[in-house]
Amino acid sequence: MDYVFLKWLNSFAGQWEWLDILGLICAEYLIFAIPLIIVLIYFFSKNRKKTLSIILKIVLALTLVYALTYLISIIVARPRPFVNNNEIYQLTKLFAKPTDFSFPSYHTATVFVFAFVVLLDWKKFGIILLIPALIVGLARIFAGIHYPIDILGGILTAFIGVVLINFILKYFKYGNT
Repeated sequence: MDYVFLKWLNSFAGQWEWLDILGLICAEYLIFAIPLIIVLIYFFSKNRKKTLSIILKIVLALTLVYALTYLISIIVARPRPFVNNNEIYQLTKLFAKPTDFSFPSYHTATVFVFAFVVLLDWKKFGIILLIPALIVGLARIFAGIHYPIDILGGILTAFIGVVLINFILKYFKYGNT
């Protein structure tokens, strides 16, 4: 199932130039727009005072998630789809090296950290952020650099990291009572 969905979504790559450009923007650069949007929305909203708290949670969660993702990628050591499958169209060679491991997806984990942290604080905005986060994951499959399970692994790693950081911060804020 993992390979079947990858092959289907990746089959659209290389067909239309506009779709390839959009896919590349979403796969590689949307990740930078999301934190900017978060800071701007919080800064100009009534939740302005929470901006620093949200940024702190994101930084802590990203640190933990990067460490987890790195350890998992070394343990699993799953090659990228285009390495072992000649029929997978790699949209670009600029941002995915054949030597990098595929599982879990760092990009997906990163954008889902942003979305999950905001979701815990501001549900409506967090739900909205889940959409571009999911688009990043799908675009990475479209570009031929991740399997669907890699994306799910990134989402799960982000979720675990955010929940752990949230628990730790609450523990230190309120004690262990």
